[in-house]
Amino acid sequence: MLRRLVPATAAVALLLAGATGCSAQRMAADCEPQLEPGALSDAVAVTTAFGEAPRISAPVGAEILVSQRTVVESAEQRSGAADEGTLVGVNMAFFDAGSGQQLYQSPGFADAAQSPELLLVSADAPNPLSEAVRCTVPGERVVLALSPEESAQFAMQLGGAGAAPIVGVIDTVSTSPLAASGPVRGLPSGYPAVVTNDEGRPGVVLPPRPAPAGTQSAVRIAGAGDEVAPDDNVIAQVLSVGWDGEERTNTWESGLMALGTEEQIAQSGHAFRAELTGKTVGSQVVIIDHEQGEQAQVVVVDIVGVN
Repeated sequence: MLRRLVPATAAVALLLAGATGCSAQRMAADCEPQLEPGALSDAVAVTTAFGEAPRISAPVGAEILVSQRTVVESAEQRSGAADEGTLVGVNMAFFDAGSGQQLYQSPGFADAAQSPELLLVSADAPNPLSEAVRCTVPGERVVLALSPEESAQFAMQLGGAGAAPIVGVIDTVSTSPLAASGPVRGLPSGYPAVVTNDEGRPGVVLPPRPAPAGTQSAVRIAGAGDEVAPDDNVIAQVLSVGWDGEERTNTWESGLMALGTEEQIAQSGHAFRAELTGKTVGSQVVIIDHEQGEQAQVVVVDIVGVN
């Protein structure tokens, strides 16, 4: 199973292990950031606006003991804050503060059609990137100044000199919970019953009849996000149950799953991936997977993001 949220070309890729639950998004005023502004993050000047490729100037020889973050552009709309258990779509760039050399830039800064990279805000898997966007809302830009230890780690991955702090500029493009959200639809006749608890975790009640042949799917919750394309890497919560009632996969316990693109179906083994193309982010899709020679299973997929 794939768990990487940032494309392999980004050396700052994060893992989703431990991202098991979800929580309702709250107003930003109720959210408590873990990183505070500091002398370096406050002193970095960003000369471009949100959504544009960042250009910065930073003070030479600035000392820093702990990582810092400063919000340099705020959004008027304060709902949908990136609180605990939130998947955040971002564009980001990193610089060597000593030389000003750019070390990395998200593809989305050069091409708006590119999907944002994804960070997970989770106390179970804390890291400076996701903590930098904690409590932000879409439309906000932050400056992240990394501590010496974290700068050294990033420098090894990104090709910096390692002696100067690394500074990041991160735009919050989108925020989404770790579960499908929206109006619930009835499933077609012959499908199992699917119920969810207050956290959005699904359960499956199988019908007392043999599984139908082939693969078919239906949308139980219609999300309001972008439509999934064949070449999108789908990030999802997945519950799969055999027609005998045995649970096979439960990312609500093990952590979010990256299902890959349609081209990666053979490599990843997720034969149901094609059923997600054309559905929208935020949707819950119920799939009956019963190909010839394979044991039938029911797969409940909450599409929480794509990249």
